[in-house]
Amino acid sequence: MNYTTILREIYASYDFIIRNINKIKYGREINMKKSSSRLRFVVVLKGGVAASAFCLAIPAFAQADSPPPQDDSKDQLTDRQIQEIVVTGTLIRGVAPAGTNVIDVSQEAVQSTGVTTTAQLLQTIPQLGQFNSLQQPAGAFNNVTTNRPNLRNLPGFQTAGSSPTLVLLDGHRIVGMGIQSTSPDPDIIPPGVIERVEIVPDGGSAIYGSDAVAGVINFITRKKFDGIMVDSHYGFADDYHAFDANMTAGKSWDTGSTYISYNYSEHGAIYGRDRDYVKMYTKTIPGVPFPITSLRCTPGNVQLVPSGTVYALPYTSATATANTANQCDESDGAPIYPSENRHSVFAGFSQDLNEALKVDVRAWFTQRKVSADLGPIYDSQYIGPAFIGLTPSPYMAAYKVNPANPFEIHQVSYSYGGDDTEQQRLSLSTWGVTPTFTAELGKGWQLRGMGSYGESTTQNIVGQYNSTAVPRAIATGLLNPYDINSSSQLGLDVLSNFESFGRTRQQLINGRLILDGALFRLPGGDVKFAGGVEYNHEQLRSQKGSIVPGTENTGYEGLVYNGVTVIAPYANLPVVTLSRSTKSAFGEMVVPIFGVDNGFGGMRELTVSLSGRYDDYSDFGNTFNLKIGVTYRPVNWVKLRGSWGKSFVAPSLADRPETDVTSYNQVNGLSFLLPPASLVANGTYPAPQNSNVAVVLGSAPDIKPEKATTWSLGFDIEPPFVPGLNLSLTYWNIKFKNLINLPNFTNQVDFWTNFGSVITVNPTQAQIDSYLAQSDTIVGSGCSVAGTGPTGCYAILDARKRNFANVELDGLDAALSYRLDAGFGSFDLGFNANYELNRKQQPIAGAAFSDLLAANNSRFKFSTVLGTTISGLRAQVTWNHTGGYDLDPAVSSAGEQARVKSFNVINLFFKYDVPGEGIFKDLSFTLNIDNVVDQDPPRYIQQSITPSQDGYINGNTLGRFVQFGVSKRF
Repeated sequence: MNYTTILREIYASYDFIIRNINKIKYGREINMKKSSSRLRFVVVLKGGVAASAFCLAIPAFAQADSPPPQDDSKDQLTDRQIQEIVVTGTLIRGVAPAGTNVIDVSQEAVQSTGVTTTAQLLQTIPQLGQFNSLQQPAGAFNNVTTNRPNLRNLPGFQTAGSSPTLVLLDGHRIVGMGIQSTSPDPDIIPPGVIERVEIVPDGGSAIYGSDAVAGVINFITRKKFDGIMVDSHYGFADDYHAFDANMTAGKSWDTGSTYISYNYSEHGAIYGRDRDYVKMYTKTIPGVPFPITSLRCTPGNVQLVPSGTVYALPYTSATATANTANQCDESDGAPIYPSENRHSVFAGFSQDLNEALKVDVRAWFTQRKVSADLGPIYDSQYIGPAFIGLTPSPYMAAYKVNPANPFEIHQVSYSYGGDDTEQQRLSLSTWGVTPTFTAELGKGWQLRGMGSYGESTTQNIVGQYNSTAVPRAIATGLLNPYDINSSSQLGLDVLSNFESFGRTRQQLINGRLILDGALFRLPGGDVKFAGGVEYNHEQLRSQKGSIVPGTENTGYEGLVYNGVTVIAPYANLPVVTLSRSTKSAFGEMVVPIFGVDNGFGGMRELTVSLSGRYDDYSDFGNTFNLKIGVTYRPVNWVKLRGSWGKSFVAPSLADRPETDVTSYNQVNGLSFLLPPASLVANGTYPAPQNSNVAVVLGSAPDIKPEKATTWSLGFDIEPPFVPGLNLSLTYWNIKFKNLINLPNFTNQVDFWTNFGSVITVNPTQAQIDSYLAQSDTIVGSGCSVAGTGPTGCYAILDARKRNFANVELDGLDAALSYRLDAGFGSFDLGFNANYELNRKQQPIAGAAFSDLLAANNSRFKFSTVLGTTISGLRAQVTWNHTGGYDLDPAVSSAGEQARVKSFNVINLFFKYDVPGEGIFKDLSFTLNIDNVVDQDPPRYIQQSITPSQDGYINGNTLGRFVQFGVSKRF
C-alpha cells in the first residue's frame, strides 16, 4: 500500500474514525467501506501526520464505549467531504499542525462527564484554570459576567476585556459577550451538539490573530444527523438540583443534510448557609480580648475610637458593657453558585450545489439568565462630632458610653434586611450565523470562504447600598445606625434602593478567504500551502453606572430632606458606542522533507511548517506574528515535536477609558484591604491608624496590546510491543508581557507584596484631590481627607487596568492511556496532568520578578480515568486532583495556617445501552455520582472581599451530586 492509498483510506474514513476514535486509538481493527484492507492505528501512523490529530484524545477522557454498529452508507464521507478536513492549529487540509500537540475531547467523553453546560465541561480539563472548581458568571464590578475559558490559567483574564485563550466555533470567530469583556462565552453551545472539542495549548496568533496566546479551543459541532433523539438528565445534591432536556431532529440525503437541536437546562443556587465549609473564621481586633467573626450584624455593635472597645447593641450609657459583641457570619447568605436557566437552539445545514461547490451554515440562539440573592446589606459608619469632620447623628446621644465626653467617636456596625435584600440578576442573549462555502479549483486546490455575523446583549443588575447617601441620611436622622430597623421608610429606601447597572450590546462581522493546495512535490511528499485574507469589524455599545433602579434612561431628580441633599440629582447614564475594524493577511507552508516514500531508519519523518500573519487594527496599529513547527519520527511509533512562535492579545473595546470609566471607591472596615501584619512588622508599610482606603477602578489611558513568545517540545510514543499503550509528554514555555490587568487587590498578600507601585500610603491632600478630579464617580466616604487620624485616608489603591505586568511560566503536560481487551469486554486507563515548573510575575517593568509558585498557588493538577466496558455496560471512575501548597506569609485567625491541602474529587459514571428492538432500540440510561465521598474543598482561614469564598480555597464542587439520564433515538 503506497502513501497516496493510505491517505485515501484515512480521509475516506474520517467520520467513521471520529465515531470510533477509541477503537482506533487503542489499536482495534475496524472495517472501512471501499477498502480491501483492514487498517490498524499503527498503520495509520505510517501514513504520516494526516490522521494523528484526528485520533488523539485527552487520555483523561479516553472512553472505551463500544457504540452499536454503524451503517457505513450513512457514515461514509464523499470525496468532496474528504477534502474539507482541517485540524485546529493549521489552515491546511489533511495535516496535523507540525510540532504542536492537539488535544481532542470526543463526544463520548463529553457524555461521560454528565455535564449540562459547556462551562462545566471545561472544568474537567487540567490545562484550564477552571479545573476542579466551579465557574460562575456572577461577580462584583461588572467584571465576571460570562464563563470564559483560560488555558494555562494566565493572570488578568477575568478583568481584562480580551482573553488570552481564543474560542472558535467550527473554526469561526464568534461574537463576544459580557459587560466588560468582548470574548465569546462557550456556554452558548449546548453540549449535545458538540461532536468533539479540539484544544491546541500553544500560541496560535500566526494562524488566527489576536487572543491565541495560551492556545485555541475549537468546538466542532455535528456535521449531520438522521432521525430524532431526545435525552434528559436530573441531578441533585444537598440543597441543590439540576435538570436539562434536549431534542435533536435531522435528515440527511445524498448531497446534504440538515438538523436542528433545542436544549433547556436549569439548576438551583447554593449559598454559604448550605455548605458548612463556607464560613468567616474569627479574627483579632485591637482592643477586644476575644476573637471576632463580624460585627456587622442585627442587632449591631459600637466600637469606640481609638480604644477599640466593643459594646453590643442595644444599650444605654448606664447599661453599656465593655467588650461584649453581637457576632454573625456574613458568608451565610452569600451565593457559592448562582441559579441559572438557559434556552438554546442550534441548527446546521450542508448542501453540495454541484461537483465543485458546497455550502455549509450553522446558526444559533441562546438566552441565559443567572440570578443570586446576595444577602443583607452590611455597613459600618464612623459617627461623631461634625466639628472634627465626622458624620453626626441625632441618635448618638442616647448611645454615648460617656455622655460628658464631647469628642467620643463611634464606629457603628450593622446589617439590614434578609437574604434577598441585595440581589444580582444577569441576563445574556446571543445569536449568530456562520456560513461557509467551499470551491474546488482543480488539481487539489481549494478556496474556502468563511463568514460570521453575531450579536449579543448582556445586562447585569447588582443590588447595593448607596454608600455616598447613607452618611447624609444618618446626619439628617433618616437612618438610625444604632437600631436600623427603627429608621423611617424613606431612610431605608436611601440605604437599599440602589443598584449597579450594566448593559452592553456587541456585534461582530467576520469574513475570511483561504486558498490551499499543493505547490509541488518533494521526495518526502507534497509541499502544501495555505494563504488568505480576513476582515473583522467589532462594535460595542455600553451603558453602565450606579443608579436608583429604573433611572438609567431618565436620570434622577435627587432627594432633599430638611434642606440637606441626601441623594444628588444626576442625568441618565450615558451610552458609549465604539467600533473598530481589522484587516489581516496570513500564510502557512508545510514541507515534508522526509516521509513514507523517502524515509529510512532513524528518519521516518521530518516535517517543517512556517506560518505568519499580519494584522492591521484601525485603533492601535499593526502587528506581525510568526510561528515555526517541526515534527520528527526516528521510528514509526515515536514522534518528536517542537514549535516556536509569537502571539498577541489586542486591547478590547471594553478596556477603553470611554467604556470603563474611573471610579473612586472609598471603603472602611475591611481589614484585608490593609497590608499584612508581616509587611508592617518588617517596615515595608507603616502601621494603619484606621481602615480607610480608596480603591480606584476603571481603565487607565493608552492601553497597548499584550504580547507573548511561546515555545514547546514534546514526544508521543505508541510502542508496538505494548499494544494499546500511548504516552505523551510536552514541555511548554510562555513569556507574556504588557498584561492588561486589574491587580487583585482582594488578595491581601499578593497585592501588597507585588503591586506597591500602584499603592499610595498616607496620601497628601493634593494626591487625594488629583484622584478625585480624575474620577467620573465617587462612591462612599472616609478617604477624602489626608492625615493618619480616624477620618484620614490610609492608602489609595489604584487598581485600574493597564499594561504593567509581565509573566513568565513554563511547565509539563503529561498524558498516558492504555487499553486491554479481554474476551468478555475491555479495560482502559487514562491520565492527563499539568505540572507548572515556574510562574514568575514582574508587577511593573524594571521591578524584580516574584515567584508565584513558591507559595500561595497550586502547581500540579491531574485527571485520571479507569474504566471498563462489558457488553452494553460502561463503568468508569475519575479522580481529579489539585495539589496543595504552602502559604507565605501564614494566615492567622482561630489558629495559624501555613499550608493549603490538596483537593481530590472522585466521580463515578455508568452507562447502559438497552439491547433489543422496537422501543428498546437505541435506548440508554446513565448514572453520574460526582464527588462520591462528598469531599469539602481545602480550608482557608483568611477572609476575602467575597464572603462566598470565605473558609476555603483551591477548588470547589457541588458536593456529592447524583444525576440520572435517559436517551432515546427514533
